[in-house]
Amino acid sequence: MDLLLIGPPGVGKGTQAARLRQTLDIPHLSTGDLLRRHVSEGTRLGAAAATHMRRGDLVPDELVTEMALGQILGPPCAAGVVLDGFPRTPAQAEALDVALAAHGRRLTAALHLNAPDRTLLRRLTGRRTCGGCGDSYHLDTRKPRTPGRCDSCGHRLVQRADDTAETARTRLAVHTRQTQPLLARYRLAGVLQEVDGCGDVGDITQRLLAALAPHTMQSSAC
Repeated sequence: MDLLLIGPPGVGKGTQAARLRQTLDIPHLSTGDLLRRHVSEGTRLGAAAATHMRRGDLVPDELVTEMALGQILGPPCAAGVVLDGFPRTPAQAEALDVALAAHGRRLTAALHLNAPDRTLLRRLTGRRTCGGCGDSYHLDTRKPRTPGRCDSCGHRLVQRADDTAETARTRLAVHTRQTQPLLARYRLAGVLQEVDGCGDVGDITQRLLAALAPHTMQSSAC
């Protein structure tokens, strides 16, 4: 079972991908984590990606695709994978479809997790990080006992530059623009499912599983 989880910044893709991994017993592939691992390990692909990253450029499709497919087609993901962050472009999506088909696999479902912009902005701008130990907090869902201070080490909490209101709005706009072609592609393929990303974490997981159920039954029938 190969699943794609699509969603804007702040919608909780990482949290839900981890929960799907546990429930479905298949690996979770985060493109961001994969990219950081290649860079930190100094692999051929990581070194090439780091060159672009140092310039502030996007990592080219071909590098991201080679990294992702190397993992997706490897033994740990032979029974399926929850994809988070790949594919991001039509070219990456086409490469994924071709590679899966060559191994007798196909994308089971593309689950589009979404929420209103006002909700996403609140989630993004409410995040705070400890400047000492790196622990994470949120002004709504995980408040520190002492305002502005880390519960664990007492250091001051800071707001990351990419969590300011201006930056958050830009990130949401970029996401919307970039994902429209992907959503159209998967809608046409009949694998796209829209899922409400508001509310309790457990309730959202159940909505994702319910949206996945018809596709799972179709796969079993095949």
